[in-house]
Amino acid sequence: MPGAAAWRAKPVGRGSGIPRCTEGGRRLLCFRSGSAYALDAADGTRLWRRAVGGPDANGAPALAGGVLVLPTDGGRRLVGLDPASGRTRWQREQPTGTETRIAGDVLLVTGADGAVTGVDGASGRETWHRRLPGRGTPALTADAGGPLVHAATTSPDGASTQVTEFDAGTGGTRWTARLRGALRPVGSDGGALVLLSDDNAAAVTDAVVRYSPASGTTRRTKLTVPLTAPQAAVHGRVLHLLAAGGSLEAVDLRTGKRLWHLETAVSRGSAPVATADHVYFSAPDGRLLAVAARDGRLLGQTPPRLGAGSGQVAGTLPAPLAEGAQVYATAPDGSVFAVDGRTPATW
Repeated sequence: MPGAAAWRAKPVGRGSGIPRCTEGGRRLLCFRSGSAYALDAADGTRLWRRAVGGPDANGAPALAGGVLVLPTDGGRRLVGLDPASGRTRWQREQPTGTETRIAGDVLLVTGADGAVTGVDGASGRETWHRRLPGRGTPALTADAGGPLVHAATTSPDGASTQVTEFDAGTGGTRWTARLRGALRPVGSDGGALVLLSDDNAAAVTDAVVRYSPASGTTRRTKLTVPLTAPQAAVHGRVLHLLAAGGSLEAVDLRTGKRLWHLETAVSRGSAPVATADHVYFSAPDGRLLAVAARDGRLLGQTPPRLGAGSGQVAGTLPAPLAEGAQVYATAPDGSVFAVDGRTPATW
């Protein structure tokens, strides 16, 4: 089988910031320093570029309803672009304090009052508005892009969490449950919801919770060692956790057993991305790392890609994208690059 092309696209836009990209239609659709642009996913050739927002605009782009959605002005304005040409399809002003998440073809806008609004991604028009069960502002998690979404609202004392599954297209509730502890959904496993249990007093995550709505049963498995601010990826029946400080481990969701553990020495990584063979994540210096999904061996890493703005601390690092044989990542020097995901030892 021929190898996937490795390439590096030079920075686009003035100023600093790590590009944030999504994949769609054999294109990488990216946003950095107020510039939205499209790259050919096969070789990195730039297809179009469009100025959107000011030079400090560096939001995460997403596709919804066939439209590229960009948050600008600190999230107070959403812009929908044609991913093939970069032309504006719609614009939408947002009240201060709102958060937006994409679920399939729908934008879910959570207001400061805790209500959720469904917005059609293709047109930018509101389709529904409602308050979900529970008090406070819910944290929303769309599993693999929706259309089913989980909303979690933790009680002020952290003793319990109200979890609701609803349809992103209509806002209709499918089920709701109150579970013990401060929990956050991170994925699903065979119809069951996977959540992490946070000990807020100790500022760590101490357990994995698997809740089955069909039977109403909950299984809680304590982690071997509590993890600080872990980010998660579920692939099949395996949960991968990357904590602050670089601890990476895999947990079997059916048995609760820790399958392997690796100290990567990465101070703060991106969210991990898991495939059948590999776990990928990015480091603050622009390295892309690959770990064997079966046994946790470090298989390879790219060189650092630092830039003039590398001393600035990003709130979150963009996760890599794994599409077929290629893996795409971004770096502090403003570049976007691709490598063959099957051969990390050659990076």
